[in-house]
Amino acid sequence: MTKKNIVIVKLGGAAITDKRGICQLSDPLQLEETLNQVETAYQHLTKSGHQLILIHGAGSFGHPQAKQYNLKPGWTTPPTPHYLKGFSHIRHCLQSLSQHICSSLESRNVPVLAMSPLDYIQTQDCEQTATELFQPMAARVRQYLDLGFVPVLHGDAVLDQIRGCTILSGDIIMYQLTQLLTVTRCIFITDVHGIYKSDPKQDSTSKNPLITEILAQEQEEEKRQIQSSSTTMVDVTGGMQGKIKWAKKIVLSDNKIECIICKWGSKEAVDMMCLEPITIK
Repeated sequence: MTKKNIVIVKLGGAAITDKRGICQLSDPLQLEETLNQVETAYQHLTKSGHQLILIHGAGSFGHPQAKQYNLKPGWTTPPTPHYLKGFSHIRHCLQSLSQHICSSLESRNVPVLAMSPLDYIQTQDCEQTATELFQPMAARVRQYLDLGFVPVLHGDAVLDQIRGCTILSGDIIMYQLTQLLTVTRCIFITDVHGIYKSDPKQDSTSKNPLITEILAQEQEEEKRQIQSSSTTMVDVTGGMQGKIKWAKKIVLSDNKIECIICKWGSKEAVDMMCLEPITIK
């Protein structure tokens, strides 16, 4: 009997939204190609007896709002009207994005079921939250998978036992699911081909080559070499540095999980989502 593999795909905010705006989706052709690749991956994985979990970022539907209302550090108790308005507003924006992604995939015959992390987790100091508190979320994901659905989660504004509220990134959700489910591969889909020493949108010269592999043991040297993305974009959850941090934690968790960062629309993206072998050029 063929082993069932679980693939987690994180559709980054830069791939599905225009992070230069507010509540603005990415270019229609870009978004269509990204979701077409998800459809292709779903069909391929299903025929092979494998399963798919989707997580999407917030992009322009979450990061500017989180910054405006200062939601990442949390609020004092009880929350002021400013925080109440901000929390309500960002949740409305995130649900709007999630509904659009799910509706688009459902029209492609991908049986998606949306899950709002707010309903399944109350964090304890955000990224310091113990894995056991994510059990209810993982149990519902497992139930959906067993029934044949594709669970769709997203970065979210959640309640926090210490901060009052915070922003829980999709990268953290991905990591925690790998600790509670038997996952084979994690793929981060973004708007660049992978990791560079500096922002490839600003420096596309040969002096800034694509880094094909990163050793999970690397610490300070990695931080020195790899710069964050353009400061004109708002990302309260860490941007590319955040992806690297949580990808490393996944790889170091001893579960032999593969982590790949790909650009939307690329051949590598669909190959990796379809569980094709990894080749390093």
